[in-house]
Amino acid sequence: MRRLVLIDGEHYPDVTTWAVEMLGGVCCVVFLGGSEKIGSVGEIEARLGVPFYTGTDYSEALTRALQENDIDEVVDLSDEPVLTYEDRFKIATLCMLHGVAYRGADFEFKPKPLKRTRKPSLAVIGTGKRVGKTAIGGFVARVLRKIANPVVVTMSRGGPEKPEIIRGRTGITPEFLLELAGSGRHAASDHIEDALTARVTTIGCRRCGGGMAGFPFFDVIDEGVKLAESLPNDLVIFEGSGATFPAYRADGYILAVGALQRIDFLRGYFGPFRLSLADIVVVTMADLADERKRAELLGTIGRINPSADIHLTAFRPRPLGDVSGKRLGLVMTSGRAVERAKDGIEALGAEVVAVSGNLSNRPALLRDLRGFTSLDAVAVELKAAAVDVVTRWALEKDLEVIYMDNEPMNIDGKDLRTAVLKLGKSVLGGRR
Repeated sequence: MRRLVLIDGEHYPDVTTWAVEMLGGVCCVVFLGGSEKIGSVGEIEARLGVPFYTGTDYSEALTRALQENDIDEVVDLSDEPVLTYEDRFKIATLCMLHGVAYRGADFEFKPKPLKRTRKPSLAVIGTGKRVGKTAIGGFVARVLRKIANPVVVTMSRGGPEKPEIIRGRTGITPEFLLELAGSGRHAASDHIEDALTARVTTIGCRRCGGGMAGFPFFDVIDEGVKLAESLPNDLVIFEGSGATFPAYRADGYILAVGALQRIDFLRGYFGPFRLSLADIVVVTMADLADERKRAELLGTIGRINPSADIHLTAFRPRPLGDVSGKRLGLVMTSGRAVERAKDGIEALGAEVVAVSGNLSNRPALLRDLRGFTSLDAVAVELKAAAVDVVTRWALEKDLEVIYMDNEPMNIDGKDLRTAVLKLGKSVLGGRR
């Protein structure tokens, strides 16, 4: 075990030396600061006799030490007031990015080893649930169909126990989805939604649990990757689940950040870990945030990852069928989502005569549907109870079912589509 040890000047040199000897296996040291108990930094460096890293910025010193040494774990022998709780999460983020365990007296963070795929890969991940990550994933797959033959590998809490292939170019009808639901499967799972909206091949995998840094407790993603690598597709697109994502090192990362999320979830805890991975950051629902919040988001993301290409976007409804001239019932996951979609749907020539924002609340949804009358069709997101409740109800009423997608549109004058194509070409070119 090769250990990097974090020390401070709030311990006497003989105490630090004693602890390092007790620990054993120490190959280098990073001095974090503090001067109360030491005469000089040189004094403690001479006592320890191993490569010694220090500087005005402890994160820069730690990064150099991790890059220049083969480290198995980082052990924290420091104490307050040199490090705050926030500082320790910053250190944990650096360790996660380098795939190194980080532990102290009463805590331990252990990253999962990040595996690689044999094919070029791109990951679409999120900073939380309900940030529109699946909509971004479908958009990315649609865009990259222009330059590649992608296969999307999803992991979700409603995914199948054995990886399941859905061929997006074949007919995914309401009847087909209802048949899936009737067999006990989650017919609104992410891989089915992606196949429906992007018309690409998808592979659905199950996962359970999510760690603080974003790794699942249990999953079947390795089996899904083997399946993806056996197909003729030339690009693997990983799609995370909420704030959780597969333990694979992708060749490119696109991160979905909700504009209404708390800023401290981005700049604190393991928010910087996710942000640091990103080549493109898509701020979703930015139209719902005020100028102050948007500026705060841009500043936070830019400080953590200055090289990220940041896009402020709003979702616009994209019906997967013709709505013109039809009287519609509109069903979404929230009242706010209904408000955003209604005007866009009616701009396409539909008349929205009934709405429900209770797609995630089955009892309330059923009550709402009982009030839906005089309709030609029901427009619904492929989420939650879209199939087992809404689709079943609509087909029993002999109504057309039109599934809805959410298309990200820039509100900042930039072009997300072009950025995704550029990243996709870079990923493909870098592995060929």
